[in-house]
Amino acid sequence: MTSWQGSAEDPLWVNGLTTPRAEGAAPPWDGRTAAPGEGPAPPGAEGPAPPESAPAHPLRQPDDVADVIRCVNEFSEAIEDQYLRARQMADLAGRAEKIAVAAAGTAEAAKIACRAVQAERPRRRAPLPRQITLALVTVGLDSVACYFAAQALGGSQDATLVWAALFLAVLAGGEVALDFYRDRNPRAWRGLAVLLGVFITGLGILRFWYLATVGYGGLVPAAAGAFLFTAATGGFVFLGYRALRAAETPQAWRARRRARAAARKAEAARAAANRDAAERDRLIDAYLKEVRRHVLKTCPADEQLALESAVREHLLGRERAAA
Repeated sequence: MTSWQGSAEDPLWVNGLTTPRAEGAAPPWDGRTAAPGEGPAPPGAEGPAPPESAPAHPLRQPDDVADVIRCVNEFSEAIEDQYLRARQMADLAGRAEKIAVAAAGTAEAAKIACRAVQAERPRRRAPLPRQITLALVTVGLDSVACYFAAQALGGSQDATLVWAALFLAVLAGGEVALDFYRDRNPRAWRGLAVLLGVFITGLGILRFWYLATVGYGGLVPAAAGAFLFTAATGGFVFLGYRALRAAETPQAWRARRRARAAARKAEAARAAANRDAAERDRLIDAYLKEVRRHVLKTCPADEQLALESAVREHLLGRERAAA
């Protein structure tokens, strides 16, 4: 059997230096295994042990928020993409919130301006389009009485319709003029009221003439019919005038329209901001699940919640409050 022992003069090469081998020491191993019959290999003859395979992403305790995010994002491109989408949605939600706040401020300013304009005429609060419609309805109810008065003038059917339309236009203009001059010129208002009363009385005379001419039961029924039509005409004119008096001023109507439009824009902006905030929170919650898994394995229990909160504040684009 071959012995591993050699002579004392055999050299031992260590780091490129030649040193005499001690007597009885084993010769240096040449890197091959012992052949059969050569005996066991000397200690260390197997060579250095191969290093253990290190994990692809070694777990370690993070130092700060950026370190936590960096370690979590290294695990997967999908997680990194989730982080980027969360940050992007946080930016969008932040801008939508600013737009909603600005729209709310504009709506509040328009509302205050509308109240200031309406305060100039506190008794005139009814919507202007509705009151104008009511006034037109009252004028339309006088159409029958005006038609009877126009028939007293004779002429063709077309001429009668034209006269009836002119009578209705005078009544409608009288209502508008009375409303216009009521607060601006009381003297002119009284003159218009007298003229309008005279005109309504003239229409009653024409109706009496027509009814008496056609001979519906004599003068008394004709006078009664003319009086009823005249009273109805005056009553409808008065109702139309009161409808216009209760209506808001054109300035207040425009201010109210601006306030309503601003309020609708503010509601739409707030709804959009809420949708973006909900989407942002959904993405952040999904990403925090991965963060929670990482800090659960690498951080002490008393630091886990603080790190999660710090990551959430970072994703929201806010700085952590000083402790």
